[in-house]
Formats: sequence, structure tokens, C-alpha cells
Amino acid sequence: MVFNSAVVVAVADVSIDAWQLIWRVPSSQRINTRELVDMAFYQLSRLVFCLWSFMYIPPSDSINSYAYEPISTF
Repeated sequence: MVFNSAVVVAVADVSIDAWQLIWRVPSSQRINTRELVDMAFYQLSRLVFCLWSFMYIPPSDSINSYAYEPISTF
């Protein structure tokens, strides 16, 4: 599905303004569309990195190597 970027930005602007009016955010603390997109992509990138490291980085052998060594009885 292809979206027109101008329409997406316009809808995001209206949505951000509406939610900030509903939540009575003071005008000095309101965020614009660019800041919201930056925050969303930052959080999304953190989630992707976390999932990637969980799924594709194998556990270190140094953690498991000493866990199952037999105890010497000398």
C-alpha cells in the first residue's frame, strides 16, 4: 500500500495537535511532528536492536563454561 507523504504528515499534525489539546498540554511543552517521529523511530530502533540481539547473538560460552564443571575432591 502506498501513502502520500504529504497526507501522512498532515494527518499526524492534526492528530498531535488534537491529543495535546485533549490532554491540556501547555503550549510551551508541546512537541511538533518531527520530534514525535524522532521519538517513535528511536524507540522502534531500540526494540529492533533488543530483539535482534536476543534472537541472533548466541550466548557466550564463558558464562556457561564454568557452570557445569565437576568439583574436584582433592
